[in-house]
Amino acid sequence: MSEKEAPYPVIDLHCDLPHYLATVQDADPGNIEDIGCAIPYLRQGNVKLQVMAISSVEPVPSPALTELQVKWYERLLTNYAEDFVQVTGPAESEKILGSDRIGIVSAIENAAALVANDEPVRMAFDRLEDVINRTGLPLYVSLTHHGETRFGGGNKTTVGLKGDGRALLDYLGGRKIAVDLSHTSDNLAHDIINYIDTQSLNMPVIASHSNFRDVHDHPRNLSNGLAKVIVQRQGLIGMNFLRAFMHPSDPSALAEHIAYGLNLNGGSAICFGADYFYTQAHPDPSRVPFFLEEFEHAGKYQEVLQSLVSQFDGQFLEGLSFGNVLRYLSRTC
Repeated sequence: MSEKEAPYPVIDLHCDLPHYLATVQDADPGNIEDIGCAIPYLRQGNVKLQVMAISSVEPVPSPALTELQVKWYERLLTNYAEDFVQVTGPAESEKILGSDRIGIVSAIENAAALVANDEPVRMAFDRLEDVINRTGLPLYVSLTHHGETRFGGGNKTTVGLKGDGRALLDYLGGRKIAVDLSHTSDNLAHDIINYIDTQSLNMPVIASHSNFRDVHDHPRNLSNGLAKVIVQRQGLIGMNFLRAFMHPSDPSALAEHIAYGLNLNGGSAICFGADYFYTQAHPDPSRVPFFLEEFEHAGKYQEVLQSLVSQFDGQFLEGLSFGNVLRYLSRTC
């Protein structure tokens, strides 16, 4: 990178910009005081493709909130057309690297966002089709957030795959939509893998914004065995920049997570999933600051890559920055 005149283009697998826009009064995608993936930061960091999660973090699912997020996703493409453009496939993903605009792709973080608890599971499928019609095919769908849903158990539980979760996996099979394991319990993750195999489902498996538990012990991070499964299935593992999942105080821990992934033969799997979200109203003050200064917003991406130059070669850094995701898209989309 130090020899390149231009910065690396960056592809990031996860941010919560739609959720911020839908839930915060007077929210503005250009407000750098509010969120680390604001437009000026994305441009500063040379982010060329950003996955926008449509998410549910509330204990009670809210399809109405999902609808607000979808509307905001549409608004980004219309009201902010000078900044954002929809990307619908690998060819467009490659073209966006040289564009003046930022490509966006949708994702579903927590399938409970699609259906209320008292509604039949079929409503989740109908709403997913509506999301697809309006935002394009989502890159991935996760079944949970931190807690337990009708589909399975999140990372704060030990609950495995439920009947509605099996129905959702059946529905997603062959759709070229990955299942995201970033927020699963260990039991749910293993149940998902087993179900995919026993039912011979054609379904990619990724972890869009998770690090490695053997480097930093946190249930949101991937166990050694689960990380190996994702690598073996040619999936993606997006490095998360949050202190809670990287390290409370040491910025060099990012390089440790990356090196750990390489030792699992994950050189073609490791990418970025920084996980920028609105933190100002977060109920847990012990997590402040949420990000170390070196990772506090997407504008830091080029500095992050520069900090890795002495430890990783240029070919790998290109893969980490954008190439691994492009190759994944060419295989799966």
